[in-house]
Amino acid sequence: MNTAAGILLALLAPIVTAAQEVVPVNLYVADLTYDRGSIRVSTPVKLTGDRGVNSQPSFTPDGKAILFVGRRDSANAQSDVYRIDLATRAETRITSTAEMENSPTVTPEGNLMVIRWVPATLFTEWGPWIYDMQGRPLRGVLPRPDTVGYYVRADSITFAMVRPRSPSAIALFDIRKGTMTERDFPVANIPPQVIPGQRAVSYTVTDSAGRNLIRRLDIASGDTSTITAAVLGRVAHAWTPRGEILMGRGNRIFARVPARDSSWREVAAFADPELQSITTYVVSPQGDKVILISPAKPALQGLIRDSLQAGRAMATAIAGFTKKTLAELARTYEVSEGGLLGLANEQRSRAATDRVRLLELAAGLYPASHTVQMQLGAAYRDAGDKTRAIRAYQRSLELNPRLTEAQKRDATRVEEALKAAGSG
Repeated sequence: MNTAAGILLALLAPIVTAAQEVVPVNLYVADLTYDRGSIRVSTPVKLTGDRGVNSQPSFTPDGKAILFVGRRDSANAQSDVYRIDLATRAETRITSTAEMENSPTVTPEGNLMVIRWVPATLFTEWGPWIYDMQGRPLRGVLPRPDTVGYYVRADSITFAMVRPRSPSAIALFDIRKGTMTERDFPVANIPPQVIPGQRAVSYTVTDSAGRNLIRRLDIASGDTSTITAAVLGRVAHAWTPRGEILMGRGNRIFARVPARDSSWREVAAFADPELQSITTYVVSPQGDKVILISPAKPALQGLIRDSLQAGRAMATAIAGFTKKTLAELARTYEVSEGGLLGLANEQRSRAATDRVRLLELAAGLYPASHTVQMQLGAAYRDAGDKTRAIRAYQRSLELNPRLTEAQKRDATRVEEALKAAGSG
């Protein structure tokens, strides 16, 4: 998902289980050590203690602390900036504004830089701001409102910025000229990374099948080139000062030196049940620590997506989940109706029967959802099963309370689908 709507969902939506319980997303720190051509990762230590949804960490320039975004209020998904001292594990809240803050970093002058936004003006005034370290907004970075989701300071006069449009693009912003120039797309909605020892940044170009590419953007020329294939289905990567790229997938960390390695090497694997869906997000300036992000429970749709991207058939990918209740699955996984429906939408290039299987799983878990029945009816229709399509559409109308405008629009669409199918 690379549209502005997709990044909005990523920022706003708390991770929810069947009981609407917020599933913690934690930050972990692990030590990195090096031995000739190998890299070792220590056992990760949890930093955020199951306190809400935590993300987007960055190191302070001295490597002694991290800044990150915490969403501690599940009611409105308010995002604020926090700091953790890595020696003492002491946590401090920096911002407490009415606005949302994301993607915090420290400027060369020692101020705080964030993406500042409010939902009401998301697509017109979503951009980088400078705050002081007491959390007070000082000024905007750009000469005019612009939609920017993530950024990195590439050098003293240039930022590489991700613009979450459709498709998302990576752009260079020139501080002196005040100009923004797009260079490549579609890119993942994550911060670009400065490549060690180069006046260049890396970023990830996304592929609908998960065959993503890590690419290089030269700051001086604006030229782009491919560095290496990403770990299957993953986009977030971090560089060590020695030139290794680290990526996480499942419970494992992989490393690759682009100029040397022909494939990704597994360098760590973790048995901890809360480290089964890790992201390697950022390495310290000194190269001695890495910050990982991991939800307390892996997302069910993510596990199914990984199986599909690895080449497994849909029936195989969902086989372990089809005979379990929602309560049983929710003990181990983050299960959400929206996540499964989003995955089903991603599968439109696959056979309609595959979408039917996935949506039948969703219907079994969410039998009172008119939205699931509506999408299931469309999948049956596409698969040529008119009888089941009509039945699912009729069930969607029975379940739809038609209280909101969105529910009324859904009902109208279903009624039109029934007429087209010769029923209703």
